[in-house]
Amino acid sequence: MTAPAVLTDREIGLARLVAHGLVRPEDVAPEDVVRALGAVQAQDLPGALVSVGLRRAGGSAGLRQAFDDGRIVRTWPMRGTLHLVPAEELRDWLAVLGPRTVASTAARRRALGIDERLDAAREAALAALRHGPQPRERLHAAWEEAGLLGEPGRGYHLMLALHLDATLCMGPLSADARDQLVVPVADWIPAAGEGAAGEGAAGPGAGAGGAPPVVARWVRRYLRGHGPASVADAARWAALPRSAVREALAGLDGVVAVHDRAGRELWCAPEVLDGPAPGDRRAAGVFLLPPFDEFVLGYGDRSHVLAPERASSIVPGGNGVFKPTVVAGGRIVGTWGRARRAGGPALVLDPFEELSPARRRAAERAFARLPAL
Repeated sequence: MTAPAVLTDREIGLARLVAHGLVRPEDVAPEDVVRALGAVQAQDLPGALVSVGLRRAGGSAGLRQAFDDGRIVRTWPMRGTLHLVPAEELRDWLAVLGPRTVASTAARRRALGIDERLDAAREAALAALRHGPQPRERLHAAWEEAGLLGEPGRGYHLMLALHLDATLCMGPLSADARDQLVVPVADWIPAAGEGAAGEGAAGPGAGAGGAPPVVARWVRRYLRGHGPASVADAARWAALPRSAVREALAGLDGVVAVHDRAGRELWCAPEVLDGPAPGDRRAAGVFLLPPFDEFVLGYGDRSHVLAPERASSIVPGGNGVFKPTVVAGGRIVGTWGRARRAGGPALVLDPFEELSPARRRAAERAFARLPAL
């Protein structure tokens, strides 16, 4: 089957669900899910764990072990936002994108005196970590004891700075899986063997279109794991100039171009168009996604899957706090939450328009299947 030249919004939404691995989750390791997407939004850690679990046949099984074994870590690789990344690629992410975050926060760093305190903060943090992984509060206490705090926001920016220069990262999950313990990158992640092999033109040993190999690899993963998506979407996601994304795309294999009904060029993996899944009942069914899921947050332009007038419904007040979303027929059709009932948690739906009884039943089934943490 030849990929259609023009896709409707519905077709784009269904194809994205397939690309994300949400339609037919495969039996893969948790870190493979993260790697396939490039990175996973993780401002809300429990939600990020659900996002990973929804995209693998094993659900949450083995997910904690992937963190405790050092295969997945969390840090601020781009846009000043926490993400899950494959541990072996942490240094690659930070080497290319870290300086952009440093530059974007330069004024705040100067105001807080971060740079002149950074060496002392590093020394105090590493001393506190000599006895093993620690919660962030323990490092803040060490900085307080060393006289490095005293100004609101200074602790956060010291933590951010030491993550951006690859001194620290967040590794093992806490007992309740709602946070992670901080570890020294040098001890937690071996320095040799960064990067992922076997990705053709986007692998670590070959660039694409003259772009740095790391950038080419990420652009390919983003378009394959999020597509159909535009150059602008990819640039926003990775906090890179559009010119860098276009340069990578110029020599990239494994992706094809399509257009939306407005004539805008989008890129995706050919298999999300050639396979039967985008048109089958499972792809068009009901999905319950956690807050900050990549299906929502992975795009600058969400108009293909969300009516523009409903944008404020999923992030009330534009405050950056995204609600869990209901997806049906490839489109975001509402938000959802949990209520405490005598028999256990119950699904609470807040649809944009009345859902049919069939879709409500499908939502209840999706709620029962959500990965347990």
